[in-house]
Order: sequence, then structure tokens, then C-alpha cells
Amino acid sequence: MTGLGPLRAAILSFLLPLLAAGCAGQPTQIGTFARNVSGEQAMVLPPPGGPAIVSVVERRFDNAVEQDVFLATSALTPGQNSIRAQFFGTTSPFKLSDNKLTSTPVTEGGIASEMRRALPGIRMTRASFFVQNNYGPFGYAFGRGPGSDLCMYAWQQIRSPSGTISPLANYGSIQIRLRLCQAGGTEERLLAVMYNYTIVGSVDAGGWNPYGEPRAVPSTLGGVGAPIYPRPASSEPIVPIIPPRTTVYTSSASITVPQAQPAPRRAGSIAPASVLGPAAAGNRPNDASTPAATTIQAPLVPSPSAGVEARQVTVPSPSCADMTSGAPNACR
Repeated sequence: MTGLGPLRAAILSFLLPLLAAGCAGQPTQIGTFARNVSGEQAMVLPPPGGPAIVSVVERRFDNAVEQDVFLATSALTPGQNSIRAQFFGTTSPFKLSDNKLTSTPVTEGGIASEMRRALPGIRMTRASFFVQNNYGPFGYAFGRGPGSDLCMYAWQQIRSPSGTISPLANYGSIQIRLRLCQAGGTEERLLAVMYNYTIVGSVDAGGWNPYGEPRAVPSTLGGVGAPIYPRPASSEPIVPIIPPRTTVYTSSASITVPQAQPAPRRAGSIAPASVLGPAAAGNRPNDASTPAATTIQAPLVPSPSAGVEARQVTVPSPSCADMTSGAPNACR
């Protein structure tokens, strides 16, 4: 029995360091859960025409990644324009952490609470229209801020249909919130941001797919009796509408050259009948030898454009003036 004491001590001295090493972990880094990232690392981008990205704050949770993409603003309304994006379905960078983000469904009460926090003191009116962008349907509300500010709060949840979600396929979801105020803004300009934003982030997992299954190819594609015409990429028509051509006439009086120039007036001379008027002309004696057709008229004073033939000037429309080729086809 006494011989087992040193052997037991040797075994314990060998196993204790291994047990201690198995319980050790990696040191945590300050700022891991919330950090500033560059604009190139934004998982959601505004439209190319703006508003511009000012900064991006990223927060990592056990089951999600959240980013606040702050946008440029010139409005008087307190607060910051931003796009908040939450990507659910990620794995935790820490094994023993407990920091999960709750994916709350979109409800009227929840959206009203979000709008009060994002736009305090502004009365928001929800739109009753059904709208959708490239990622599916979304909702929005408008309200007036100080001065000429127009504010919009929009929300969208992107996820696969409930019947197709499984632990191995089509799981995960994306929550989008847009808070936007513009000085002198219009509904069309603010809604354009919601229609044209782009999701560039994803989750590195084979079954992560919040967009659902792709649509099937139409059965008429490549068939007979189903013509397909070109469609523009934007709302502009394929064939530009040429504005009507306008014609401008120069105001130029016709010049009449008299047959005989009268002698210059001298003191005490009698003015011609056309200058004295009809009344004075009627008081003159009727001379039968002088026909009425040879009545002397006052000379007309020529305009500054005398000697230049009056002609019609046609001003082309802007679409014709800018053409460098194909003018006969475009300007008709």
C-alpha cells in the first residue's frame, strides 16, 4: 500500500495540468460586441444617388449581426438618418456567451414603439398602400418635422415562406429599418431610398437563405405565340418623347419705298394730306387733274433691320440640338 502513494502522486501531477488546460479559454477583446467599421463593410448600401454613408456601427450577437448604417442629413429634425439591418442565423464567436438578439415579429404596436424612439415628438401617419421592392413587401409612414422637413420610417422583414423553412434549408431572416428625414423632401424621393437600397451581406452557411426558393422559369419562355418586347431598366421610355417644335417669328415691318420723295418741310409750308389726316385732306379742293392714286404719303422710317430680308427662324428643340448623328431620324 505504501508503494502506491508515490505512483498516485505522480499520476495526479501529470493529469492536473491537462485538466487546467482544458478549462482555459481565449481572452475577450474590448469592443468585440460593438465596434465601428468602414463604409465598405456595410452589409446594406443606400442607392447610388445617396444619401451618403457617414459611419457604420456593428454589433455581434450569439445568433445575429446588427449594423447601423448612418446616413448624411441636412434636416432640422433631431436624430440621425440610418438604415438598421439585422442578419439572423449566425454562430456565436464565443462558446460560453449568452448574448442573443430576439427576432421580434412585425406588429402594429412594435412598429409604433420603434417610431416613437426613432422620431420623438413627430406625428407619423402610416400609408395604406401595399408596396414592395426587390426583396418583398414593406411598410412605411410619413410625418412632418421642423421647418420643411419630411420624415419617413420604413420597415421590412425578409424571410422564406414558413412552409419551406427547416433546420437545414431556407432558415435565417433579415430585418430592415429605415429612418430618413430630408429638408424639402417629397414622398417620391424618400421612398426611392427604400426601393433602391441593396443588401450586400450574407451568412456563410449552406442552409442560410431568407429569400426563399427562386421563381420558376415561365412556361412561355422560348415558346410560340408569346412575344417579348424590350423593357427599359428604369421608368424612362425606350423611345424618348421629342417635344413639339416651336417656331419664332422675327418682328420686322415691311419697308415701302415711295415713288417720289417729297421736298423737306420749310417754315410755313403745308404738310401732306396723309400727315394732316382725313379731315384736312377733305378740306382741300378737288383737283380733277390729280388722281387719287398719286396722293403723296409720308416716308416710312426704316427699322434697324432695313436692308435685311425678313425671314422665318426655327429654333430646334434641345433633343435635336444635342444630336451628333441620326438627326434626320430623331428630329422630324
